[in-house]
Amino acid sequence: MNVLLCGDPQQPSEYMYEALGFLEDRGVSFDRTDWMADATPARFRDVTMEMESLGPESYDTTAIAAELDGVDVLVVHKAPVSRGLIEGADSLSLVGAARGGTENVDLEAAADNDVTVLHAPGRNRDAVADYAVSMLLSRVREIPFNHAELSAGEWNQEFDPDRLPPDVQAMTIGIVGFGHIGRGVARRLAGFEPDLLVYDPFVDDDVIRSAGPEPVELSTLLARSDAVTLHVRLSADTEGMISHDELARMKSSAYLVNTARGPLVDEDALVEALANGDIGGAALDVFRREPIPEGHRLLELDNVVLTPHVAGSTRGAVLGGPRIIAAQLDDWLDGETPENVVE
Repeated sequence: MNVLLCGDPQQPSEYMYEALGFLEDRGVSFDRTDWMADATPARFRDVTMEMESLGPESYDTTAIAAELDGVDVLVVHKAPVSRGLIEGADSLSLVGAARGGTENVDLEAAADNDVTVLHAPGRNRDAVADYAVSMLLSRVREIPFNHAELSAGEWNQEFDPDRLPPDVQAMTIGIVGFGHIGRGVARRLAGFEPDLLVYDPFVDDDVIRSAGPEPVELSTLLARSDAVTLHVRLSADTEGMISHDELARMKSSAYLVNTARGPLVDEDALVEALANGDIGGAALDVFRREPIPEGHRLLELDNVVLTPHVAGSTRGAVLGGPRIIAAQLDDWLDGETPENVVE
């Protein structure tokens, strides 16, 4: 079996090979190429974010197609897999997208040509769960603000109990979305012993209870929580799911954490709530427009922690996608149906 590893600046083919190379012992041969290898991080980010709305047909796949002669399996990260590429690859039978989403793969074309598509859900779940909890704790305990003051030469200590941050153990924390990442956040927070609430209409209440948190409706979660952390996919139904009405339900002391997708939150409504003291603060790794525009009002607020969409950026997350694809290819070679086939 011949496999082409098509990497990119975020996930180079050499890292793909590090995860998949053990399959050589099973007679698999590998070739490697890299899409947009010379692109700057900013350019690559812009192109791949555009692809989520434009689809793979909007990009030139000629260079990738030229490498597909005799290739049975194509493994990509964010490189486009267009209809033309699929239809021109006579021996291609499987595409592995080493990421959670498949926006860069023409799924209809794959189905039309009997090409199986695999993906790698949960590849960065540990990285994002770690980061979400870190952001929540840093905002609650005011670590970035204490650092900034000390770096500016100020040694400020507060002794008024009414102005001190809460103990995490005394908090109620709401988790919106109980997939791989939401469950990882719950496991990590459990050690701090807060009360945990979960809203996820797609997960059975008994499953949530068995993991420890209490299942509730979103309105209840917002009203009861001292901090709310978002872990849902962006869709037409979830875009703007946190807006004026939702923020108004939150406690004036509560924090909002978003390490999922920027458009889940109505940024104008959030800025207004933060500026008016309607909620206590926010910690955000994602934004409606990225990079966040110069002069954005969020940059002017002193009750937010902001980072540049790096929650999933760890070495383990980079290798995670190829490792998931590798395990599925191993099953496929055994004649089994891989776990993460895209229907």
